Amino acid sequence: MSDSTDEIVQVEKGFWTRSNDAAYFAANIADDAVTVMEPIGFIEKATAVESTKGGKPFSDVQFKDVIVREIAPNVAMLVYHGQGVHADGKPYHGSICSVYVKRDGRWQSVLTAHQPWKAEGTAAQPARPEH
Repeated sequence: MSDSTDEIVQVEKGFWTRSNDAAYFAANIADDAVTVMEPIGFIEKATAVESTKGGKPFSDVQFKDVIVREIAPNVAMLVYHGQGVHADGKPYHGSICSVYVKRDGRWQSVLTAHQPWKAEGTAAQPARPEH
């Protein structure tokens, strides 16, 4: 799963570093995808793509404690602690679980859930939609 692992992680990082790129979100989020991010709630693909119009990419993006596992043929989960600096200068830290499906030869996000993560020496920040 090594090649797939790298591909999935790169797609996921793109949601952080290209959060102002509607075409990227449209191509890498499955049509039936849902994001769970409180207090915002459930976000479907059309809303996620639309949100990029006002989005700003994160800088200094880091993924820690990364686990990628194939849970069924062409279905994989990615869990990690993610952190980055939003354009307004505020850090964001989240515990994230994403599920990817491989359709038409490429991995797409079908489900992602975010919750605050208190990184060492920092306070958790409220969630901001990435996708």
